[in-house]
Amino acid sequence: MTMRRLAEARQPVAAAWLTRGGLHGGRREAESRQAMKLIGVDSRNLFFFRLVDGHALDFIEEIVTRLERLFSELRPASIFVPAFEGGHPDHDAVQLAAAAALSRLSRQQKITGEDRLPHPMLLEYPLYTRAGAKLLKVGSFIPANVPTKQTPMKLKDRLFKRKVAITFSSQRAILWPLTGLRGGPMMVHVKGEPYRRVPRDRDYTMRPHRGRLAYEYFTRARFPRFAAVAARLLP
Repeated sequence: MTMRRLAEARQPVAAAWLTRGGLHGGRREAESRQAMKLIGVDSRNLFFFRLVDGHALDFIEEIVTRLERLFSELRPASIFVPAFEGGHPDHDAVQLAAAAALSRLSRQQKITGEDRLPHPMLLEYPLYTRAGAKLLKVGSFIPANVPTKQTPMKLKDRLFKRKVAITFSSQRAILWPLTGLRGGPMMVHVKGEPYRRVPRDRDYTMRPHRGRLAYEYFTRARFPRFAAVAARLLP
């Protein structure tokens, strides 16, 4: 609903997808385009990188370069990325790449004398994590000393968000059980959509929470490699 509110206010909104989305890549892209049309995002502001699902870290340099170029062209006031929560390796890689791209852009602006321009605000939203849960905790942030804000949602907003969610028919088994008006913490957020600012000094070489991360159970990705890439990108 945050994107919807911005679109309704005629604020410029853009969206980018880094990977194709697994077995349903082409179908997922068509579904994403339909969802953005419902939300009110101009099709000219949709960017699809079409990289291999689950392997964003393998293309991290390309992603950072492309994001830096995109941020430079669009000059966004705010950038929303998935939370750094150990849920999916691509989700964490998205935030790392965005942070690295903003860091490089800031350094470049200092060289060119454009450092007086407003610095985009990097914001995160929760998806799923194993922090404090035996299986998965959906739609809630890992506790941190960072204020959490919410985009208020009325019943009509929750119904609209459910309408957007069910356009992703390829993800029916995953998303549709989460779209109930009372039982859908990720897709509906009865109390409102949560988001918070990403600290500029976040240390991506440290696990987002203690213990084994969710993606270390269902993928071959392991955090030590992520940490090594993070140390190189954000020394």
